[in-house]
Amino acid sequence: MVHILEHEDPILFVPGPSKLIPAARAALARHVGHRCPEFRKMFRSTVEYLREVFDTEGEVHIFTASGTGAVEAAVTNFITRDDKVLVLNFGTFGRRFREQIERKCRNVIEYKVEYGLVPSPDKVRAFLEQNKIKELDVVVTVFNETNPGTVLRERVRDFAKLAHDYGAIIIVDNVSGLGGDYFSCSRWSIDVALSSSQKCLGAPPGLSFLTLRTYEAEKKLNKTTSESTYFDIKISRKFLQKNETPFTPAVNVLAALHAALKYILENVGLATWIRWHYERANIIIKALTMLGLEPFVKQEDVRSVTVLSFKYPSQIIAKTLRNELYKKVGIDIADGMDELRGKIFRIGNMGWITRRDLMLLISSIGAVLCEYNKEISASLGEAIREVFSCYLSIA
Repeated sequence: MVHILEHEDPILFVPGPSKLIPAARAALARHVGHRCPEFRKMFRSTVEYLREVFDTEGEVHIFTASGTGAVEAAVTNFITRDDKVLVLNFGTFGRRFREQIERKCRNVIEYKVEYGLVPSPDKVRAFLEQNKIKELDVVVTVFNETNPGTVLRERVRDFAKLAHDYGAIIIVDNVSGLGGDYFSCSRWSIDVALSSSQKCLGAPPGLSFLTLRTYEAEKKLNKTTSESTYFDIKISRKFLQKNETPFTPAVNVLAALHAALKYILENVGLATWIRWHYERANIIIKALTMLGLEPFVKQEDVRSVTVLSFKYPSQIIAKTLRNELYKKVGIDIADGMDELRGKIFRIGNMGWITRRDLMLLISSIGAVLCEYNKEISASLGEAIREVFSCYLSIA
């Protein structure tokens, strides 16, 4: 038997990288010099597109790095050794952000909640009062937690207010949510936000971005000396004014990101693109629930639409489901991370996903489940019909 992956790319349902928008894939073939007029025009347009996606009037800096590079840029440019930093930790990437800060800062306060939940602004205020903390310099949070699949949504506005009440700026990691869920630096008073190319924007891996938009963020930047040359925003700013980057960027990836953003913003519309993510999430959750699978995140209003997490069924060894999907039909889904490894699987609902992709995902998961529980075969038919007949504005 010919292995499926010998002649086809896998279908990516992981929490990044995502399946590329066709225009982005085509744009990868472009080759232009990074100091020529054509590059400057493309770069300027890409920055303006990103400002629209972030909903910010502030400047946007683009780095040739994964999302972790933007995290490092935030730490090196906005946090000093003596700062008092509050980190909200409700998943793997909140923990990683804290660890990155602890490399530099000696006064890190962590507020941690159980995986599957998100912090409550009122409880965080009570925590600060209980510990007699009257001032902070920086508050850090993840917006959309890839592991376990939770999201703050408009709660981030309350955390921005909390930060400002304590004299701090807020830094928000939105690597896995930007372009897939509603987000606004301007309306939610976010000082610094960051993201990357390979998630909901349907572009290749290799670029990350950071925006700063407030006087407070600017003042904090001016008080901080970056230990990094590569991620120094003050250096980046000098070149941003010329529509260039300080160092050779991933030009082909930038061209692909530009093409993806142009497609989203000019052909589809950002609100519609985000709605597609919601529509797909709803149908995946409904169909898999019909197959007897249980969403890991119980509270619907904190359940991510870009990373959907489910408990493994008791009759299946954790790696079996993922291995069978990959080996037989080339579908790639993700295991849980850290303490959730082997307990949940995660479906990345990001970027360019069609109705046909959804049909294959649901039917293939159902087929694997049927091998272990014949009683769900009737439910599989219902779940497939649900996907086929549901309203989806996507192709």
